[in-house]
Amino acid sequence: MAHPTRTQLENIGYRRILRGYWLRDHAYLRLLWSNFHKVDDGLFRSNHPGLKGLKRAKAHGVQAVLSLRSGDDNTPNIIERDAARRLNLPLHFIRLRTAILPSPGTLLELLDLLRTLPKPLLIHCKSGADRTGFAATLYLHVIKGVPLPEARKQLALRFAHNRLGKAGIIHSLLDAYAADHARTGDDFETWVTTRYDPAALSAAFKG
Repeated sequence: MAHPTRTQLENIGYRRILRGYWLRDHAYLRLLWSNFHKVDDGLFRSNHPGLKGLKRAKAHGVQAVLSLRSGDDNTPNIIERDAARRLNLPLHFIRLRTAILPSPGTLLELLDLLRTLPKPLLIHCKSGADRTGFAATLYLHVIKGVPLPEARKQLALRFAHNRLGKAGIIHSLLDAYAADHARTGDDFETWVTTRYDPAALSAAFKG
């Protein structure tokens, strides 16, 4: 999908887009709080970055950006595409949801992106807490070989993640994989392709 130019943005009402961005997407809060952190030399994580956030990431050497918010033509994506274009930062999208487990195909696609996109890579969702923490956990465990208990520290209150409530379904997935690995020794991708059952996990979740 081609990045929109400033003229295209103006043609569809740039001021209206900005109002939606600042109010409905809570971008005003990101002026006061940034959830920007270094995971390791190959990965950074943050809440949704505006132009300022992408400039900060680029100053840290970031070579590409992966948004976990889908590639829809909504207000935050239009703003981010414009900012990424201005900074010459490749921007990629995949859709994760906070309270809905991803399909096996989506998980495998996410891992492929985490494995192959240029590094250092910046990953983000809206708040940089739940979806981003989950992706960072998978990056450390599956791509970098960090033990799962250590990798799961990416899902912590210091990153604004609260496992209570609907976002806790992420832990149901990780717990199910950990139990299966302890029994079979299979790695995460093998489990995803053979025994991962998001419908069953969702039905059993009590968040």
